[in-house]
Amino acid sequence: MKRPLFFLAISTASSLFVLVNQVRISPKETVKETVEVVEVDSTGILHIRPDGSAELPTLGSGSGVYLGHGIVLTNWHIATYAALLLWGDFSLPPEEQLITYELGDATNVLADSWICPVEFNLDSKNTDDPIYEVSPTKNDDDCIPSDLTSWITFKPSTPESSLSITPVPLEELLFVDRDLELAIVKLDDAELAETSITPPCLSTVPMKQGETVTITSHVSGVYPAVTVTATVKDEQPKLLLDPDERIPMENRYAAMSIVATIPAEEAGKVGPGSSGGPVFNEQGNLVGLVWTGRGLADGSKEVWFTPTVSWLPLLEQAEIPDDDLRKVLDTPCPTL
Repeated sequence: MKRPLFFLAISTASSLFVLVNQVRISPKETVKETVEVVEVDSTGILHIRPDGSAELPTLGSGSGVYLGHGIVLTNWHIATYAALLLWGDFSLPPEEQLITYELGDATNVLADSWICPVEFNLDSKNTDDPIYEVSPTKNDDDCIPSDLTSWITFKPSTPESSLSITPVPLEELLFVDRDLELAIVKLDDAELAETSITPPCLSTVPMKQGETVTITSHVSGVYPAVTVTATVKDEQPKLLLDPDERIPMENRYAAMSIVATIPAEEAGKVGPGSSGGPVFNEQGNLVGLVWTGRGLADGSKEVWFTPTVSWLPLLEQAEIPDDDLRKVLDTPCPTL
């Protein structure tokens, strides 16, 4: 699931990445021809590169959903470094985790903090010696920002792997909540102006047991995308503890979840790399984001997704700037 320095390792989550063809135009360049665009869906791949450098190798990737207007939805554990530390053999105290964040909340200093290694005595027999510290400044080249936004890029995708655009850097974290496994981030929407994207609407209709949902996934970030059908097992969202047995029990956390099952013959179509991937109902409306899951004894898989019906009402109360919040809240699907 959430492996150190490898965000795509969510055990049975699903990543919807789709490549797109985009022509980038210099502001000073005069273009007489119409720019040809490729129609794509709203999903994209999220790459993590240290300091945003294209020369350095990608540390990991996940997925996100583009809502238009420069707004991207993804998981808490993709947007923050805290989730990586939870994989370690040590417990990360809640006060050192970026558990919640609302833009404009001056008390949340962790959003600007760094996770930095500390020097320690190799001869020490004290196993409680810390190997990292939370620092308000970057005091070492090996420090990692608690808020990974500045290191993440978003690239929409299509099944045509030969058609690609330059990844767009994420610019600002607007909202994050671990209990919802949700992060809302911004990018420069002008960077996607020539790319035809049809953002989904957000479903406000509760799920029903037995309902069919679809997950379009790029397992391990590999193209082309694969779509799999799952069946809703629990219609009532519950705060469920991460089932990943590879994470020490004391480091696991719970998130609001609905569980859906994938039959054994389709189980291989979801897996590491799906974190933050969108889940759609039969009407094509966004009903949630995949965040974790587990394999079952009969070869089938459970996919756990955090539902829109759990976090949309809470966004109404968030201290996100009105114009940015409105871009999210204006996307609910029309009710019949």
